[in-house]
Formats: sequence, C-alpha cells, structure tokens
Amino acid sequence: MRLYLAVIAVLGTVLPVAARDVTASVQWDMTTPPGAETVTVVLNSAGELLAQQRLDADPDSTTATHSFTALPRQAGSLQAGLVLDGQLLAQSARLQLDGRSAAPELALHPILALGFRSLWACDDDTVLTLAPADKGLHALTPQPARVFLEHAEDSYIADDGTTLHDDGPHITLNASDDTPPVTCARIPSQPILPITAFAADESWQIELGQEQALITLPRPDGDQDIIDQMKARRTSDGALVFDSDAMSLRLTDEYCRLDNAAIPYPVSAVLTRHVSSVVSSGCAGAPLRLLQGRTWYVDSLFGIRHGTNIPDLTLEVANGQISGRLACNLYVGQAAIVDGTLSFTELGTTRLACPTAQRNLELRFLDALEHADGFDIGNSGELILRSGPITTLTARRR
Repeated sequence: MRLYLAVIAVLGTVLPVAARDVTASVQWDMTTPPGAETVTVVLNSAGELLAQQRLDADPDSTTATHSFTALPRQAGSLQAGLVLDGQLLAQSARLQLDGRSAAPELALHPILALGFRSLWACDDDTVLTLAPADKGLHALTPQPARVFLEHAEDSYIADDGTTLHDDGPHITLNASDDTPPVTCARIPSQPILPITAFAADESWQIELGQEQALITLPRPDGDQDIIDQMKARRTSDGALVFDSDAMSLRLTDEYCRLDNAAIPYPVSAVLTRHVSSVVSSGCAGAPLRLLQGRTWYVDSLFGIRHGTNIPDLTLEVANGQISGRLACNLYVGQAAIVDGTLSFTELGTTRLACPTAQRNLELRFLDALEHADGFDIGNSGELILRSGPITTLTARRR
C-alpha cells in the first residue's frame, strides 16, 4: 500500500533552500610529496560536482582543512583526494552529509585511488570523465561521448578535431574552431572498493575491502579464508588486478550478465588460482550503481510511448532511495536489490490536485515501478525496467 505524503511539494515551494557551513578535516597516512595538493569536492545526490576547493599540501604535514560556507540543501556528499601532477595518490570514500555533522573527517587511502575512470573538473563548469580506450582515451562526459586517439606524446585527438593534451598537472581541451581552450584539473572519483565479486557458477565469492579480502571457496568445512595482503595494480588496458600468493582477481569496467539473471552487474571479474591454474569468470559490483547518476526521463510505460505533450515522468536513484516527478506530484521510495531481484518499495507521493488523465498516468507509472523485479541497460544507454519478461518502463538521460 502506498503512503501518501501531502507535504513534500508544499514545503519545497514555501521554505527557502537551507544552507550550511561545513569544515572538513582531511587526513592521510603517507609521506606528502612536494608539490602535492589536497582537493575536496561537494557532490549532489546524483554524484554531480557542486563545489570544490584546492589547497597546497604542506610537505611536513599529513592533514588539511577545507571549509565550505553556505552549502545548499542539494549538497549530498563530500570526498577528498591528494593529487600530484594530475595523479591521484590517495582519496577518501564518499561521506554522506546528513546535516548533523558540520566537521566531518575524511581519511585518504592509496588503494581507494584505484578506479576505472578519472574525473577532471574543467574551468567551463563541466566534469570530464576519462577511461582507457584502445590506443587512446574514452571521454564519457560531457556529452556526447568521444574517443581520443593518441597522435603525439601526451596528446590525443577526437573525430571532431578536438585535441586533448595532458601536461601533467592539467588536461587541456582545444576545439577545432575558435572556442577558447578548456583546462581541467584532477578531482576524486568513485572508489572501486569495497566491492564483492562472485563466480558465475557460485563456486567462489570475494569481498574486497580496504585492508583485507574475505574469500569464500569450496571447502569441506564450509569456512572462509581471510587474506590481509593483496597487492593492487592497474594494467595498461585499464583493468584492475588484485594479487595474492594463492590467487589473482582481475576486474574490468564491462557490464556482466549471468544466465537467466534479472539484473546486470557493472563489473566483470576473472579469478585465477595459481596452484591449480584454474580460471573462472564472474561478476562484481553493486547493480544499483548502474541506476545512480543523472535523472532518467521516461520514454514508455508498458509499451506505450510517452508523448511530448505530456509532463515529464522522472526517476533518480541514490543512497538506496528512488525519487522523482510524476505528472502533477512528487514521489519517494526505497530502492534495493535482494537475491538478484530489483524492488522499489514504500512508494509515497504528494497529493496535489491532478486532472483525471494525468492522475491515471501517475498510477501507471507507480505500477511500473512496483511491479519491476529486474532491469537492463540498452545498447544506447537506455534504462529498461522489467517484470519477468515484460518491459514495464523505458527511460533515457538527457
């Protein structure tokens, strides 16, 4: 049963946007190289950059303080990193801003700096997302996505003539026309750890944390192994490899789908056991991460296209919640994946007056969410929600 909350939209239109001051303490346990700087970013619930602050790091210190004033209510999380010549030496996990702590502490770890992609804040207020590509770099944002192929030392070029030059501390983009150059500086990205990987045949599971790995393998006693020392490295093709004396786990930034599974996973995994030379594949990561990020706009409901003359229906997933706009109202709910099944529960809406046709549309949309038990990401990046074999909803990002 849906719980109707009649005050959400009213409060949003009457109360001013709340602002707050936050002073973050950044700490790391490593030698601070000369020329390094600390950078702290403020993100919204979609992981988009709201603000950043950069400070020169004191070579004789392993702490820094970053202060932000009048942060808007949209500020959802903080993250910090230690950067030298465009390289992320260490970074923190993302710390959710719950409104209670005005002095959060951010601990930087080198292993958290490992990731599939790098983020760069540019002086035109965009964020450049780069991933390794064959003989070059894949720029995933800003849209449209482009591939930059290497054509000189530390220099790349895209099909549209835009060049990308990596001079160490910064990346510079030069368009083929008279548009002024855009300069970008490194910022923290989404950490890959902690992450859980598991075999397609369910024969093993590995929970990778910052300090240790918990290994579940077939054993007569059904027990688990704990490995405290796994060395992490990044390969030239962009894969992340975690090595121990007994095994090696390779993770790649590729969708992973299991036979007859209702959901995809964001990471593909391959486990090699050194003693037996047994190699087996599997999946890794949290499937909900594929839904997080920018707003999804509904394209169709139960196979019926959403007309351009009808108000937008939207959904956003963040921190275990789903929210968005209906034809007339707002809604919120819980998002979860349990035992390989997707669920949207505890859906609640405002109860603003709404014409019958639009109210019926809202109910169909909520039904599409409530009945969804799986999803997929299409070849062109569209979201496909399913109830068994039936597509309940499709949506795209703009």
